[in-house]
Amino acid sequence: MAGTDGGEARGGSVALDRVGGAAVLRVSGALDLALAPKLQQLVERAVRLGPAVLVIDLTDVGFLASAGMAVLLRAQRECPPGTAVRIVAQSRIVLRPMELTRLTDEFDLFPTLATALDGG
Repeated sequence: MAGTDGGEARGGSVALDRVGGAAVLRVSGALDLALAPKLQQLVERAVRLGPAVLVIDLTDVGFLASAGMAVLLRAQRECPPGTAVRIVAQSRIVLRPMELTRLTDEFDLFPTLATALDGG
C-alpha cells in the first residue's frame, strides 16, 4: 500500500490508500453525520487521483446512518465514467440499512476487500 491519508472524527475514521490502480477508502467506527463530511472529502480526493477502481471498505463500520449512505450514493453517482465504485460490506449492521433503503440495488457490493479489488 502506497501512501496513506486519513482523518478522524469523533467515533470513526477514514483512511485513503492506493493499492495498485485502485484507491481504497477504509472507514471505521460510526459512519454518521460527524464522519460523513470527512468521507466525502476523501472520496473527492481519491477521484482526483484518477483510479480505475474506487473501493469504499465498510468492514470496520459499527453504525451506518443516512448521512453515510448519502455519501456512498453520491460517490456512486458522481464518479467519472471509467471509475468503478465498489463497496465492501459484510455485516448486518451495514447491510440492513442499505437493504431497507434499496441501496443494495445501487451498489456493487463485495464481502471482502480482496474480492472488491479483483472485481468478483
